[in-house]
Amino acid sequence: MPNLKNLCRRNVLSFVTVSLAVCIGFAMQSSEAAILVNEESAETPNSTRLIPFPKAFALPQFSTTERLPSLPNDHGHGIALLQEPVLVAVADDIPVGILPVEETAPRLGCVPTMSAEAAAGALIDVSLTAPCYANETVMFTHGDLTFHMRMPAEGPLKVQLPALSETAEVSASFAIGDTVIATTVVDSLAFYDRVVISWFGRGGAELHAREFGAKYGASGHVWRGQPRDVGALSGGEGGFLIQLGTSDLSIAGQAEVYTFPSGISNQVGDVEVSVEAEVTEVNCGKPLKIKSGALRQGRVTDQHELVLQMPDCSAIGEFLVLKNLVEDLTIARK
Repeated sequence: MPNLKNLCRRNVLSFVTVSLAVCIGFAMQSSEAAILVNEESAETPNSTRLIPFPKAFALPQFSTTERLPSLPNDHGHGIALLQEPVLVAVADDIPVGILPVEETAPRLGCVPTMSAEAAAGALIDVSLTAPCYANETVMFTHGDLTFHMRMPAEGPLKVQLPALSETAEVSASFAIGDTVIATTVVDSLAFYDRVVISWFGRGGAELHAREFGAKYGASGHVWRGQPRDVGALSGGEGGFLIQLGTSDLSIAGQAEVYTFPSGISNQVGDVEVSVEAEVTEVNCGKPLKIKSGALRQGRVTDQHELVLQMPDCSAIGEFLVLKNLVEDLTIARK
C-alpha cells in the first residue's frame, strides 16, 4: 500500500508540472505576439502596409493619387490598393462624318421657269417666272450678250431681246446658282443687220446710228434718247434701238443693240454708227471696258473689245467718241 500511494503521488506531481510548463509556454508565446503587433503598429499607425510592386510592373506616381480603403490579407494586416488615374482627351473639332449633314428641303413652287418665242424684227420674247426671287437680280446671257435685270415684286419678268443666232439659246442665272435655259428658232434673222455694244457698270457707253446722212438730233438719228421701236420697220422709217439691263445696279451688265432691216428696206446708202462715252461722276477716272460686235444678214462679221481709261473728274460732262470700235452699215439696193 505504501508503494501504491507513492506511485499516485508521483503521477499527480508529474501532471501538475507538465500543466504548469504548458501554461507558462502559452503565456510567453502570447506575449511575443503582442510585442510583434505593437512593433508593426508603430511602423504604420493606420494599420496599413504597402506591398511594393516589382520594378518591371511599377506604376507611375501621380501627386494626386488617392488610396482606396485597405483590404485585409491572410495575416490580418491591411493591403492598400493604388487607384490609377483615368485620363480623358477631349477634341476641339468634331470629326467629319460623325454628325449627319442636314439637307436643305426644296421649296415647293420655287423652281424658276422661262420661255422664249421668236417675235417680229428677229426679236425674242422671254418670260421668266421665279416666285422665290422677287426683287432679286438675274443675269441674262445670249451668245456674247450679257446683261442684268431686277425681278419684279410679283409676276413674271418679260424681256424682249434681239436674236444673235438663228437657233437662239437664252439663259437666266441667279446669284445662288439657279439657272434656267430656253431656246427658240429665229428664221427671220437673215433679213436684219445689227450692231451690239455691252459693258458693265453705270455711266457707260452710248450707241448712235445716223441713217443716210442724218444729223445729230434729226429724225434719222437713232440712240437711247430717240430709240424708236419695232413698229418703225412696218412704217418704213428705218431701224430701231433696244436697251438691255438695269442702269441703277453698280456692277450690272448693260447693252444696246441697233437693228436695221437691210433685207427689206428700199433705201440705199450708209448708216453711220459710232460709240460715245460721257464722263460722269460715276465713271470719271475709272477704266471702262466695252465690247462690240456686228451681224450682217444674220452672220457675225466683226467683234472688238476696248478698255478705255476715262478722264479725271474735271472733265465731267464731256463726251468721248470711240472710233473704229464699230463699223458703218452699208445698205445696198435689192
